[in-house]
Order: sequence, then C-alpha cells, then structure tokens
Amino acid sequence: MANSNIEYAIRRISDGAFLWDDDFNGVYQSWEDDEENASWVDSRDEALRLAELAGLVKNCRLAEGYEITERPWYYEDDLKEDEE
Repeated sequence: MANSNIEYAIRRISDGAFLWDDDFNGVYQSWEDDEENASWVDSRDEALRLAELAGLVKNCRLAEGYEITERPWYYEDDLKEDEE
C-alpha cells in the first residue's frame, strides 16, 4: 500500500465551495466549486490561518457555516499498479 498523508482545506457548508488563496497570504482569495482548485495545506492550523486571513475566524474558532475538510494525498511515485 502507498504511503499516505492528510491535507486540509476550508469548505463553506452552504454550497460546498472551497477557499482558494493564490499565494497563501490573504491578498487574493475566492470560493471554488471544484476541490482540486482549493488551497490544500499540510495542517489544520495552516487551514485555520487561511480562514483567519479570509475573515472567517471569530474568537479563535472557525465561524459558523464553515469547516475544515481533509483528504488523503499520495506521492505519485508511490502509486503502483497491481502486478498481475
């Protein structure tokens, strides 16, 4: 089995859109329908920092209506076809 890790992004619950930040600095952000266009980061803390830059953090917590979502990722070199 391939080695896996987890990456994190901010998702808006109402429509399932994902936060995208071009340089991870809060200057240019948008909401994207496709999870592949989300800004995926290495930790929940990094995702919360992006949410804070977007004004989505209140009292050190993610605002209601938003969540940190996660997914596994793999190095492409680790993926191998099953031998027949």
